Amino acid sequence: MSTINDVAKAAGVSTATVSRVINRSPSVLPETIARVEQAMEQVGYQTKDNRRLSINQGGDTIGLILSNFNSPFFGLLTQGVEKVARKYGRKLIVASGQYDPELEEEALNYLLNKGCRNIVMHSKAMSDDQLIRIASKLPGFVIVNRYVPGMEEQCVWLENRKGTYLATKHLLDHGHRNIAYISCELEIDDKAERFFGYQKALEEAGISVNPDWVEEVPFGEHGGALAATNLLNKGLPVTALVAYNDFFAAAAIQVFADHGISVPERLSVVGFDDVLPQCYFTPRLTTVRSPIESMAIHAARLCIEGFGSGVSTRFQPLLVRRNSVALAINA
Repeated sequence: MSTINDVAKAAGVSTATVSRVINRSPSVLPETIARVEQAMEQVGYQTKDNRRLSINQGGDTIGLILSNFNSPFFGLLTQGVEKVARKYGRKLIVASGQYDPELEEEALNYLLNKGCRNIVMHSKAMSDDQLIRIASKLPGFVIVNRYVPGMEEQCVWLENRKGTYLATKHLLDHGHRNIAYISCELEIDDKAERFFGYQKALEEAGISVNPDWVEEVPFGEHGGALAATNLLNKGLPVTALVAYNDFFAAAAIQVFADHGISVPERLSVVGFDDVLPQCYFTPRLTTVRSPIESMAIHAARLCIEGFGSGVSTRFQPLLVRRNSVALAINA
């Protein structure tokens, strides 16, 4: 009867590597798995409980890791990956990382242990170095909505700073000078990039950023309400605001309305993402469109079809003008 030592000798690897293959360790490269499995067949080695991970297992799946499930943004992202999965006859397996590095890694290991070798990941918590190491071992691994230097081929991302620059410039063009900004409190790449665009537009107009104009709040509608309440309590002469996302913008508009401040007559507002159904809002929200579904489709195609030019895939934001911006009084 053949042993694990026979397999290791035939495959030209250590017995530890053979053990990792048998136990479905995510740390083994696909080509190494293939070599070990070929050696198993060659020497007639059989595992006792049939735990061996076939290199072809998971070939009918595509994995998706989201930051959370409770958002239209991630619904559109999922929809984009699902469209590609259906086109290729793949089953979609979804996990969540909850903006936590340990949970993101846990979700990734879960998909790898399920045999997924094509994975789209929305990662905001794991470090660049971690993601680069994974990408070097897993060619079918693609990061969506984040740019990671060193793995550009495997990133699909949005020019976030350009989006908030367009939003702020739009308000400046309408005569606004005192423009507040609602940001998220999580230290993620989007936060820094979007604040940079806001800051750049103000500086080009000769306006220094007033720290009192900037509110950092938790994700969710309650965050936008908190930011609006804080701005009201400060009694600042703010005539406009840019929000990190549409949820912040919508919740802030409601709080201002409850205090007799109408939009856009007394306060102009611009959101970001364009993921809320406008039929439910008055006024309809001017916002920056993030083409997240198109980005997800492209990311899913890349992880299945492979990479082409070697240049990172960069998507452009679009300012969508609706009814929540008006000329500043006395502009």
